[in-house]
Amino acid sequence: MTLLSNLLLFSPGHSGFSSYVSRVMPGVPGMRLLIDGPHGAICRFGDALPDKSPSKYLSQLARLSLTQHGVDVRKTMLRAGLKPADVVAVYSPFCDVLLALQEVPQVITCHDLTPLFLPNSRRAAWRYRFWNPLHLRRARCVIAISRFVADQLIEIGLPADRIHVVPNGIGSFGKACPHPDGMDLLMLARHDGNKNVLLAVKGFARFVERRPGWLGKLRIVGRCGRRTPELQRAIQELKLTERVEMLDSVDQVQLDQFLRSSLALISSSLMEGFDYPVLEAMAAGIPCLVSNIPVHRELYADAALFFDPLDGGKELADRLEELITDLLLWPQLSADGIHRANQYSLTQQHRSILAVINEMCV
Repeated sequence: MTLLSNLLLFSPGHSGFSSYVSRVMPGVPGMRLLIDGPHGAICRFGDALPDKSPSKYLSQLARLSLTQHGVDVRKTMLRAGLKPADVVAVYSPFCDVLLALQEVPQVITCHDLTPLFLPNSRRAAWRYRFWNPLHLRRARCVIAISRFVADQLIEIGLPADRIHVVPNGIGSFGKACPHPDGMDLLMLARHDGNKNVLLAVKGFARFVERRPGWLGKLRIVGRCGRRTPELQRAIQELKLTERVEMLDSVDQVQLDQFLRSSLALISSSLMEGFDYPVLEAMAAGIPCLVSNIPVHRELYADAALFFDPLDGGKELADRLEELITDLLLWPQLSADGIHRANQYSLTQQHRSILAVINEMCV
């Protein structure tokens, strides 16, 4: 008997989902069902993930969370010598039940329900309203990555006894920064409504107005979206074209350099399932300024500076002012963040996921 992991929705890239899969899967044994680049579905052992995007057809299905409907799951398994009767359980790091193996107990992962409340497209709203509930109902167990997500699942009708909270974990992040190595501020966020990037720009503008001699810039790393034109207009109107840098994407080496040379990381989100970049920054000893929302309070209370995400940036500017005027605040936040990050171990995350799977199979 073997554990089968459903990775059919995995695509290479720098998304939060792909990073999650890359972190988690080395700690999960068994076979993987995935798309091998343009060659289609395969079933194999090993932790290697595809480094090439699937065919155009499968890529389109992946965008709709329908990849499994473009492949023959059972035939793919049989080609690898794996019969459905040999599968003790199916684990998915996505909110995706393998419908072709409904007779097998399955554990799926719910990262967030943000599109139910703050959708960035009609497609996302429909998927989370009509399609994801189907998968949630058919899964034996659902892993929520925070208590906040678990509470949301209960609110939409999922029984509490089928939900297990397994927070994200972080591995070694190298040596923490002992002191500020730059004056820039970093934000890792797509230009989506829930990320609330405009609030951060307005808060930074208020701060710069108070501190015209400040030499740092606000660097925003994230994919463009429907809010990009609005952000660009605001940056021009606030006369910040030389002070705000927007980058669609950077490689991991450059991202690490940006993080470690930043004074602080900012997250102004209106809703998140976990907000992993905050944990990464804390692990590196970089102070974080975060919006006062439930998941941030749950995970990062007493280890970050909080601000109102709906006040036009006033409190964010106040927190930035505190950070640069209180000489003891930066090292204290750095130490508190490192301590908090150490509480979220990748090893513990692996153990907890396996414990959920084993409990389901008893």
